[in-house]
Amino acid sequence: MFKFQNFYFPGSFIYTDKLANGNIWHIRNKNKGQLEMKKALFALLIFFGFSNLLYAHDGPVSKGVVVQANGNDAADFKRALILASNMHEVLTKTKFEIVVYGPSVKFLTTFSDQVPLIQKVQSEGIKVIACGRSLKSERLNESDLAEGITVVPFGAVHIVNREKQGWQYIKP
Repeated sequence: MFKFQNFYFPGSFIYTDKLANGNIWHIRNKNKGQLEMKKALFALLIFFGFSNLLYAHDGPVSKGVVVQANGNDAADFKRALILASNMHEVLTKTKFEIVVYGPSVKFLTTFSDQVPLIQKVQSEGIKVIACGRSLKSERLNESDLAEGITVVPFGAVHIVNREKQGWQYIKP
């Protein structure tokens, strides 16, 4: 008669049976093929998932990115400009616009403390756009704006139109 001694090695998916006379029998787990397939699929998912991150900077993600800047706070205005600048460093082939409306249009004036930052983003090829309605409500004229600022009749409508054209919209 044969007497079995069972050994199971966790993680190996192999059972080893040792007979009383010293012979060793290996019995593979029935689900081993299924587990190997799951491992292979998981590895492919990981590979293709991370490969997209590696190539995100190679080409334009969309036709462009429009960043909204509105509000009363200079910190929010600066955050929008810095965000657009930082994104432009990575997405070099993508067009960027910063649309400023609401009380933030006052930061676009010639005598604003924000003019150096505005000039910096403009030198990177980022277009800065002011809302014409907001200029009127803040009692400002186009002539009050820093150099290179474009004026559109309605900033929010400009953003909506850009989205229809395939641009991505970001509100920091």
